[in-house]
Amino acid sequence: MSEQKQNRCENKDNELPLKETSILFEKYAIWFWLICLLAAIWFSFLPLIAVSTLLIFISLITIIWKEKSLKNVNPEIELNKTRLFVGEEFHIEASVKNDKWLPLVWLEWEFPKKEAVVWGDHEQNLYTIRLLWLLWYQQVKWTIKGKGNKRGVYKIGQVGLRSGDGFRFTEKRIVHSFPEKLYIYPRLLPVHVPSFRSSIQWQIKGKQGGYLEDPLLVNGIREYEPGDEWRKFNWKASARTGKMLTNVYQPVVNEQLFILFDVSGFVIDNTAFQDNLLKQEKYELKKSEDFEWVLSVIASIAVAYQKQGVSVGFSSNGCHYKGYKLKSVPPMKGFLSFLDQLAEIIAQVSQKGMSMFDKMLYEGKLSHPFIFFCETITNEHYLWYKRHKHEIALVSFYYLNDSDFSKKLKNISKKMDVFMTTDSQVVKGSF
Repeated sequence: MSEQKQNRCENKDNELPLKETSILFEKYAIWFWLICLLAAIWFSFLPLIAVSTLLIFISLITIIWKEKSLKNVNPEIELNKTRLFVGEEFHIEASVKNDKWLPLVWLEWEFPKKEAVVWGDHEQNLYTIRLLWLLWYQQVKWTIKGKGNKRGVYKIGQVGLRSGDGFRFTEKRIVHSFPEKLYIYPRLLPVHVPSFRSSIQWQIKGKQGGYLEDPLLVNGIREYEPGDEWRKFNWKASARTGKMLTNVYQPVVNEQLFILFDVSGFVIDNTAFQDNLLKQEKYELKKSEDFEWVLSVIASIAVAYQKQGVSVGFSSNGCHYKGYKLKSVPPMKGFLSFLDQLAEIIAQVSQKGMSMFDKMLYEGKLSHPFIFFCETITNEHYLWYKRHKHEIALVSFYYLNDSDFSKKLKNISKKMDVFMTTDSQVVKGSF
């Protein structure tokens, strides 16, 4: 989606319904009734005098009530959380206070329509609530339930208030904006992640990159896994239990992992099917769905490794939703920063080619094992790996669609669906 198209969608989401006012009580209608009254007096037409006087009186009351109705009416919102995954619920503690002597017969509270959030038990895109009789200096509080429906970063703090006279001949609407932002992370999927071999050494450059262990500090024992070193074999425990068991040693440094994401294969070509609008729409929808699915896989893998105590970093050549380049997140900086990047990223390339990843390699940021995600393994990816395979640590490529180059890297590359599991229980994140 282009930046202009995204801005149009955001503006459409922020639209609030127009106010409704009877034409008989518009701002300048009172002058019409005044002319009618003068004409009735001139011609001594008593019924018209009575009707005109009544309508002028009602117009004055309704106009004054309308203009004063929303003065010193103060809404407040407080989100119980500002970060959540798609499909998770959140709550807004809402309140409104009528801080003046004039009571309100009715007051409507509106959230503008947003595709990113659904409201209430019926999961509606538009939220509206009507309060009756908000008395002088009275405050009303209630809870609004919402659910994250679409990944991204959204301003949730725009509130529209409506009020007017008791008969609703006239009404006034004002919009209050609050600075609160809602970070909606990709949907978590049920995934199974492989464990790293305990023989690799973390934070050591080259092929031996991994983690160091203290051979004098044994954390425990576990069943043998392919790739375990025989020097870690626990002969006594194996003889006693009849199972092949190996020692688990205390790591000297924290385990770290870097995730790299090349978005170039997910960029939408707006001219791919110029002559067929239907094909173009299907093509754009498929690209967007693939992009969101891959982000869900990345988020799910990261959450799973984080629960295992592995610090996860992230870097991508994608753009921030505001148009600038995303910053790399080192593994030890914090998991929230990692997830924030997944909420902010869009399928636009900030830096073409593999130069960004070359720079990270030369700066020593790829000294730990890393996973490379892409739509398709290309010749550029293949040549980059061949050029640097003696300089990088343990690396795995995961792709969405097959190619000739994925076959050439078949020993270190797999399709992304290898992470998927039939377990219905989705990995849950924690902050």
